[in-house]
Amino acid sequence: MTSHVHVGPSASLAYETARSGIPLLAVHGAYSSRVEVRGFLEPMLGERDVRRVYLDLPGHGGSRPSSGFRSPDDVLDAVDRLLATEVPEGPFLLLGHSYGGHFARAVAARHPDRVAGLALICPVVPGELRPAAFEVVRDDGVSAALDDDQRAEYEGYFVVRTSATLERFRRVVVPAGGDVDDETLERAIGTGPQAVDPDDVRIDAPVVVLSGRRDHWVGWELQERLGDGAAYPHATVVTVADAGHALPHERPELVAALLGDWLDRVGV
Repeated sequence: MTSHVHVGPSASLAYETARSGIPLLAVHGAYSSRVEVRGFLEPMLGERDVRRVYLDLPGHGGSRPSSGFRSPDDVLDAVDRLLATEVPEGPFLLLGHSYGGHFARAVAARHPDRVAGLALICPVVPGELRPAAFEVVRDDGVSAALDDDQRAEYEGYFVVRTSATLERFRRVVVPAGGDVDDETLERAIGTGPQAVDPDDVRIDAPVVVLSGRRDHWVGWELQERLGDGAAYPHATVVTVADAGHALPHERPELVAALLGDWLDRVGV
């Protein structure tokens, strides 16, 4: 069931919750919705005692209309309201994919003493992006089954094109798409600046950073450096060969294992 946090007539966040346990706020990437991160994350979490909170970023999914969000900090203020409603006290987990990873870092920077763990999958990192050169790892010709628009989307996202990734694209990625408010995306979900810089805030909880070496959207070099600074002293940083920005779909078993190790370190 979809719930909303309203911060004005044209500014609200849609989200849904499932199961019980330590809360985990999971955030999708740009031009997607909570449907995608829920789709790949649920099998990975399995029966763990984790209360899932799946959020739609402004301008995406059910978080529309969204013109009332004027800055990234407006969005973070709205997330604080969501936390006050769903996680009023105690520790919680954060996970984000792509832009959702950048966003999860920003939320963590506001609540460093409450963050029990932070997971970043192919996160956007502020600064000059250094995307990998475009290279298809494997192409079994399966995209011929798609219409022109879906073929372009699939081939632009996946560098591993097999019957398995095509099935995940159809089941998880396509339903997550839809109209996106591009103006809100640029104005309120961009890479900042935020009032609190995530690079300046130490997170003492377990952190995992996962990237694909063939990620031609956000790259992997800046992401690897997240483990070098003082902000994340307990970070596991993994760059996965032969995978791209669709890492959780292209290498789901490996991502599940690494998230499992992260949750073990959290103590879930």
